[in-house]
Amino acid sequence: MNKWTLTCLILFFFSSWARAETLMVRHDHNPWGKCAGEIIITDDGIEYRTKKQKHDRQWKWVDIQSFDRKAASAFSILSYEDQRLSLGADRSFNFTILPEAETMSEETYQFISQHLSKPGLDRVSRKIEAEYQVPVKHLHTFGGCEGTLYFGEEWIVYETDHEEDARTWKRDQEVQSVWSLNRYQLEIHVFEENKRAFDKTRRFRFQLKEPLNGDYYDRLRREFIEVW
Repeated sequence: MNKWTLTCLILFFFSSWARAETLMVRHDHNPWGKCAGEIIITDDGIEYRTKKQKHDRQWKWVDIQSFDRKAASAFSILSYEDQRLSLGADRSFNFTILPEAETMSEETYQFISQHLSKPGLDRVSRKIEAEYQVPVKHLHTFGGCEGTLYFGEEWIVYETDHEEDARTWKRDQEVQSVWSLNRYQLEIHVFEENKRAFDKTRRFRFQLKEPLNGDYYDRLRREFIEVW
């Protein structure tokens, strides 16, 4: 075997190894029970292996309807699999990384996000260098939660103590448009699974505690009009 062939084999081995990652997890059943196993992430998709074989699953990337990073150590996978006892609703699989002090690295999440056929859902805030920021109230169907919107070169982050509503959006992939009726309101329309309107983007409505910077808003509007 010549040196060139040996070098290619070594590079192939290490590149293949680097693209596979295993996470020890707990699968939380709905509504009761749990089982331990491992999540294996590769170029082909995500696999869940456990001693309870009926819970084994293997998803190609295109078979994952939504990936939701709920927290640094928790995530869910929404499949296209029907739930017979839930009138055919699509089955969601909830996982917690073990031990719970462990977290999913940013590199792992980005690897997953880049391979999904639909944008993922990221509830983990990240520190970014903000071009613009504004304190807000996120308006829910009933009530709301308070936090801050940060606009960076690549990301838009909504940071709040209400963990379920925290969001991190990649500007060029996950945000469809922004809209404002007046300088104290802002809507961000994103590509996120919207169970109330299956074929539409999800709208996040914010009440601004400070007047919206008109120049920055005009820049946002032009950016997303050009992209979409």
